[in-house]
Order: sequence, then structure tokens, then C-alpha cells
Amino acid sequence: RKIIMTRFTLSIFILLFAVIYAGCIFTGPKVIWSENLAIQANSKDGKMHDDNIYTAGESSPLISDRKDKNSVEEADKYTHATLSWVQTQKIEKIVIKSDEGQLEFFEALYADDEGNWKSLRSVRDNLKTAYSINMLGKPIMTKAIRLKIPRRWDSRRVGGQKRRTRGETGAPQGTSKKIREIEVYHSIAPEPEMPSTEE
Repeated sequence: RKIIMTRFTLSIFILLFAVIYAGCIFTGPKVIWSENLAIQANSKDGKMHDDNIYTAGESSPLISDRKDKNSVEEADKYTHATLSWVQTQKIEKIVIKSDEGQLEFFEALYADDEGNWKSLRSVRDNLKTAYSINMLGKPIMTKAIRLKIPRRWDSRRVGGQKRRTRGETGAPQGTSKKIREIEVYHSIAPEPEMPSTEE
């Protein structure tokens, strides 16, 4: 009986410690996000970043300045949605909103200092209407971000039902995909508390 009581007491202690520890984590400093940086960006279709969820922009053909074989093949396979800024932006969060199934597959990229595209995340089997890429604490500095979207893919789902194989029909075959909103943010340090002037 003493052994049972000891184990029970230990279990209670561990549970209590876990609850207190979790409370400390969740009550830590709250992240304050900037205004949506995408509103000031340039793109081919401003409806995809006009801060209005009720409008929808469309991805456009991926045309490369280079005319080599790989670039031509890539243009045949993908469309894109690119936002660019005149000034370099600090980016720590990207939120992409679309109707279910429109962005089941896509890759998020950013332009480095030389203008080369670097991958942030490759997304598969996404049926969320809002997808978030969080880089808090590991910001990127860039003048452009891009969503590279396949023109077609073999979908796992039809009407929300999971498929057993990828061989059945597939995603809509259109040349562009509708995007409700692309939002871009960076974190803002909380303002320091002013010392009290009361004596």
C-alpha cells in the first residue's frame, strides 16, 4: 500500500509540475505582429494581397528570363504568385488563404541578395483554407516572395474524401489557381514599460 501511495503521490507531483511548466510557456511574452506587409507589395494580380478575403487573385504563367531547357520545362509545369517590394523586408510569417483544394501542392520561396530563389517550404496534401509559414526568431530578409504552384497534380482527395491511390483523375487542370490572400508579417518588439513618475 505504501508503494502504491508513493507512486500515486509521485504521479500527482509530476502532473502538477507539468501543468505549472506548461502555464509558464503559454503565458510567456505574446508575439506582436506588424501590419500586413503584403499590402504595399507589387504583383501581377493585386486581388491576392489587397487585404480583402472576399476577392481572389490568380496565379500567372511562370516566365523565366533564361531560355534554357530547364527553365522552359519549369514554365510548362508551374504557375506562380510573386510579391515584390522596392525595399528589403524582414519577414517572419507568411499566411496563404485559398479555397479548399486550390493550393493542395505548392512551394514557398524567397529571393536572396543575388535574386536567386531559395525554398522556404514545400507543401503537399494541403486542404486548409489558411496555411501559415512561421519563421519567428529566424527571419528572412528579402525583396520578393513567390508561391510556385504546379499546373496539375494527382490529388489524394475528391470532395473531401481521402483517396487510396494517386492514380485517379486529379486536381483541376486549369492554368492558374485562385488565391484569396497572401499576408506577410514580421514581429514587433513590445514597447518597454515606462518607469513610474509617481513618488
